[in-house]
Amino acid sequence: MVTIGNIIGNTIGIILKKPFIIVFWGVLMLAINLVGYLLPVFRTLFELGSISGSNPFEALMSFIQLIYSYLSDIKIVAISVVVLVLVLISIAVISGALMSGYLFKLNNAVSKKAGRRGEFSYGVRQYFNKISLMNFNVLVIGLVILTIIVVASVPALVITSASTGKGREMLPTVLFVDVLTGVVLFFGLMFYRIYAFFWYPAAINNGKKPFKEAKHITNKHFWKIVLVFAIFDLVYIAFQMLFVKLNENIYLLALKWVFTSIFYAITTYIFTAFKKYSNHEKTMV
Repeated sequence: MVTIGNIIGNTIGIILKKPFIIVFWGVLMLAINLVGYLLPVFRTLFELGSISGSNPFEALMSFIQLIYSYLSDIKIVAISVVVLVLVLISIAVISGALMSGYLFKLNNAVSKKAGRRGEFSYGVRQYFNKISLMNFNVLVIGLVILTIIVVASVPALVITSASTGKGREMLPTVLFVDVLTGVVLFFGLMFYRIYAFFWYPAAINNGKKPFKEAKHITNKHFWKIVLVFAIFDLVYIAFQMLFVKLNENIYLLALKWVFTSIFYAITTYIFTAFKKYSNHEKTMV
């Protein structure tokens, strides 16, 4: 019987036995957190919003209107598309170089294969092209889904904003529209993330049709995976809200580094779950 607790326990065990997981994410998160510390873009935007007194609904609506105003200029749209594609390709290639070696090494650890010298470089040579192409596809599809989410959120934002200060008359309508929008967006984003994330272990283990294999496994165990992802999301959001409210200093930087290193190391769950569920499927045949 494959349970969530069993998979989480195995995930923690693998992380403790294989220091390269913490080392990899520790180095990567240190670099990312240092950049965030030196260039605090999100904190600056949060503080500007607080100073201006605008609520999140008004800020998002203003952003959507700003984007829409630029879409009328074909030249700006064409340049933006070209720049965006180049940025996505760069991100896909750079991340592909790191992920191909790391994921190969991680998959061997989850499969309890003996480590060997040059394992990381072998993974890069073997899977760099495949992982980079997958990264690009995931980024493009993610961008499309993000656009759909923003557009789909507009009716709920308009109704919620319009109901402000009008008493309880519109409350049932606002609640219905907001809850319906939230549920649809939640599951839409959840489907995308689950399929995308489980595509990677399937690609390392299955050379022919990895996405089909990932889809088959995740569909069979969808609700268990959703529960784990939802818990991860709540923990991550809670800590990010805490970090934004604290004063930026070296101690907060250290706390962010420790949290993000441990948090992303626990994404080993994806490979552990894929291995457990796929093995369970084979025993059921």
